Amino acid sequence: MSASHAVRMISDPLTGQQRLQLANLPTPLEAAPRLAEHAGLTSLFIKREDMSGYALGGNKLRQIDFILAEAVAQQADVVVTTAGSQSNFCRSLAGAAAKLGLGCHLHLRAKMGIEPVGNLLLDDIFGARISFTQRTDPWDPAIRGEMDAIAQGYREEGRTPYVAQLTGVSAPLGVAGWMSGAAELLSDFERVGVTPDVVISVCGSGLTAGGLALGFKHLGSRVRVLGVSAQQPEQRLRDWIVSTANEAADALGFATRLEPGDLDIVDNQIAPGYGMPSPASIAAVRVAGRLEGLVLDPVYTGKGMAALLAEAGGGLLAGKSVVFLHSGGTPGLFNHAGAFAAKEAD
Repeated sequence: MSASHAVRMISDPLTGQQRLQLANLPTPLEAAPRLAEHAGLTSLFIKREDMSGYALGGNKLRQIDFILAEAVAQQADVVVTTAGSQSNFCRSLAGAAAKLGLGCHLHLRAKMGIEPVGNLLLDDIFGARISFTQRTDPWDPAIRGEMDAIAQGYREEGRTPYVAQLTGVSAPLGVAGWMSGAAELLSDFERVGVTPDVVISVCGSGLTAGGLALGFKHLGSRVRVLGVSAQQPEQRLRDWIVSTANEAADALGFATRLEPGDLDIVDNQIAPGYGMPSPASIAAVRVAGRLEGLVLDPVYTGKGMAALLAEAGGGLLAGKSVVFLHSGGTPGLFNHAGAFAAKEAD
């Protein structure tokens, strides 16, 4: 079955963009009263993007619905992308490609390791072809040159490649995916009868936070977005989010513009480095598991929960009503079993 016949294409109601329907939407919004009481929040809800569908779910599935709609429209038969070697986006894209019958080539930054565990194991199970780059900065323009060379190789084989890059050409579509997610959240808030003060989103590329902030502003909502950086310093991440969100607004024909003050960003949970657990994230994973039965990972969602607990105790979230966006990332938990064992032994 060709990709164009595997799943129905629809027009997204908010953005007008074509998208696929691979993700299981809407995802649940669940109350977390025990965790709210522990943190000292007025209320806490969890947006369960970890339950969004295929390939163990996650927040990237909404973006992939938009990105692969464009690939299918261009009659691509192989998608080429890049990210870190334990990328949740790449794992999700490989799963989507398998569902659609597309080839998938992942050109991964080797710094996080090349052992076939976690997301790398799943990439292989989903049939992706994998190559590695020694580049370490996701915004390094040389990576796009390497991907273009890979794509050219496929063309020489008679294939039709589509190049996707969240920190590059695909960023506006990633923002659009989460503008649509913002509209879904506003419907969720109406259904449960609670409009939160803040939605927390863990940031790698920051496109989820950017799409949410732009979407809420475009729809006239006063809900704030708090981005928790897992990788980049606050100012670099803020500049990137704002410029990319406004690039997406231009592409969509929206007059709404995101300003630097339209969202909050904290970068105090990055240590000891990108893709590495911290004592605070390990503790936060345990708290979420023991109070609400949530499964977080210690390098993304665990650091987001660590920020929630820290900011609720007198920072940006003190006395607030909060939604925590559970972005998935479950495979990352099992890569760091040793860190949990070490903590237990302390």
